[in-house]
Parts: sequence; structure tokens; C-alpha cells
Amino acid sequence: MSQTGQVPEQQKVLLMEREIGLQMEKLIPEMQKMARNYNLRSERSQFRNVLNVATDPASGIEVTKNFIRYQLGRTGARSVANQIWSNTFDGKNFAVALVEKIDGLREVSKTIVEEMGKRLETELDDSWLQRVHQRLMQLYLGNLVRYQVFLANEKEGT
Repeated sequence: MSQTGQVPEQQKVLLMEREIGLQMEKLIPEMQKMARNYNLRSERSQFRNVLNVATDPASGIEVTKNFIRYQLGRTGARSVANQIWSNTFDGKNFAVALVEKIDGLREVSKTIVEEMGKRLETELDDSWLQRVHQRLMQLYLGNLVRYQVFLANEKEGT
């Protein structure tokens, strides 16, 4: 800690990124299973657009979830890119499952913020919960984009 008893912002950010990285190691296999369950093998998808919305500095969690819902609403056009949002597994379409997963990342975020507070020996305000949740969502969606590209190009038996 600094002499004033305050933890420098940079130290908090570094710890946040470390803790998020540890959680991503658990989240990525779950994301891969979800992608396979929903058969996200489409040649072309709207995932990059969702990722762009999620990483836009003027955007946030609710804006991103709303954009995903918008993509589901556009499935009426029945383009290959839009059909992926209405793929179903266990009676739930992919867009709804993804929004629920983004909401579920809030619990992971709480765990991260609590761990950060313990390690830094300080209480972190709610802005850190929002910050961690948004970063987790961005990383989750970024990894989903990459995995979907893999699935789309995967050859039988490889």
C-alpha cells in the first residue's frame, strides 16, 4: 500500500486482470461446451458485431444484451448469419442462453471483487463489480468469437 493507506489504481487493475484470467480458465471450457451444444458451426455469424458493441467505450452490459436480443429479433430475415441466434438446445435458444450467461458472470465478478478486496486489504466499491463484470463479458464474447471461427472451419475428424 502507499503511504496514504490507499491502494494505487494500477495495482487494483493488475490484480483485477490476474483474477479475471484465473476465472477465464474455468469459463472457457464451459463456453466451448455451450458453443458445441448450440451447434455454432455457421460459416458466418454476427458474433464480431456483438463483440464490437461489447468493447465500445460508450457501451455496457445492458447495451450488449440488448444487441443480442436485437439479433434474435432479426432472425426473421433467415440469413445464415442470423439463424445462429435461434439455434436451440434444451428448449432454449442461443440468444437467450447467452444473455443468461452474461447475467451469470455477475456472480463470478462478485467472487473476483471479494478476492481483490481480501488481497488488497481494502473494501472495493460497486464500480469495481461493474468494471469486472464488463471485462469478463468482453473476454467471454471474444473467446466465443474465436471458438466459433474454429467450429466453422473444423473439418470432420480433426
